[in-house]
Amino acid sequence: VTYGVAIPSGLFIPVILAGASYGRLIGTVLDQFTVLDTGLFALLGAASFLGGTMRMTVSLCVILLELTDNLLMLPLVMLVLLISKTVADCFNKGVYDQIVEFKGLPYMEAHAEPYMRNLVAGDVVSGPLFSFCGIEKVGNIVHALKVTKHHGFPVIDEPPLTDSPELCGLVLRSHLLVLLKHRTLFTRERVVTGSTIMNKVKASDFAKPGLGRGIIRVEDLDISQEDMEMFVDLHPITNTSPYTVVETMSLAKAALLFRELGLRHLLVVPKKPGVS
Repeated sequence: VTYGVAIPSGLFIPVILAGASYGRLIGTVLDQFTVLDTGLFALLGAASFLGGTMRMTVSLCVILLELTDNLLMLPLVMLVLLISKTVADCFNKGVYDQIVEFKGLPYMEAHAEPYMRNLVAGDVVSGPLFSFCGIEKVGNIVHALKVTKHHGFPVIDEPPLTDSPELCGLVLRSHLLVLLKHRTLFTRERVVTGSTIMNKVKASDFAKPGLGRGIIRVEDLDISQEDMEMFVDLHPITNTSPYTVVETMSLAKAALLFRELGLRHLLVVPKKPGVS
């Protein structure tokens, strides 16, 4: 009842208290029919409430045995935990999973959902997609940063830099903000500046700031209207070897790859080369 409320409260002790009270009540009712101690019913009641609420079996079994210091209780506690978890799984998810859903937190399950086996990676791609050219106009970058909240953008080289559109890599929002902060890197024409950028900007400037210090926001950038019409070379700050999957790849495999490797960005590319 109190879990998730912004007050000094918890989940573990209230569940134990409620379960033990319920178990003791059952033990008191059955006291005239059995010689078992009501304390045993209280312990099993607490175990049943914990198993049905948290859906953890092994850890709860160890905790309850540590509380009682009696290995003879192990079979009964294990049986109660398994039954309570099995019954609860037939109705809904555990309390932790439900809190994650209520708060709208992004969370990926450890295993792929069954429906994912009938889909491919291209089926879940949503738009509009904001991508940049290798040499992009400053105004386009600022606009994309203002209207989006995600942190990765694909960089696509187009003619005359390449014969046909092809994926160059992935650029991060934080790196773009550092680049836009140094207006001396802007050019009036689409030219490749290359190593000039790294000579004017220290590598430490691209390091992730800690504890909220030194974070650059797009609203803090002092960019004039004249600067908006200029260009900047994104190649030096682009990750040219991001993880990519073909659009026809199974969604279940793509989700497993994303989860197992701990990725934040996974690019979906078309099967036919040269098609953006």
